[in-house]
Amino acid sequence: MIRKIAFVAMLAIGPAVQAQSGMEQRIVGEFTPSRDMTSAALGATAAFWAALDRGDLALAYGLGTPALRRAVSLEQFVTAVAPTANFAAPREVTRLTWYHEQPDYPGTVLAVDWRAGQGDSLLGGGFLIWQLQADGTFGLLLLDTTDLRE
Repeated sequence: MIRKIAFVAMLAIGPAVQAQSGMEQRIVGEFTPSRDMTSAALGATAAFWAALDRGDLALAYGLGTPALRRAVSLEQFVTAVAPTANFAAPREVTRLTWYHEQPDYPGTVLAVDWRAGQGDSLLGGGFLIWQLQADGTFGLLLLDTTDLRE
């Protein structure tokens, strides 16, 4: 059975460059992310996944931007995210795509593409969209998860 959780539309793909960590990184717009920005966004991603894996969906929801929390209630978030919260397998970031001052995303946002699997078996994947906040932290703006487990 395939379950799909989506709060987003697909994003356009920009020219590719390599991130220092070896994962693919793309940049759309005139912008160069710093290592600190990348570390902060990946730290937010790790915190989000840790909250999901612990079943702390309220904490995961709390990492959302004010725009996400206005658009989606905690109850709606929990209902949508709970079935795919814990893959019981490590998630792997496969690509980072930075968007800067784009029509659909003013400011700076980062799409984190990911997959979860065991060995050669793909269990699921998706992406998280993080928006850089005025205080320098990243807030979850959008998410998309596809669960391929039976």
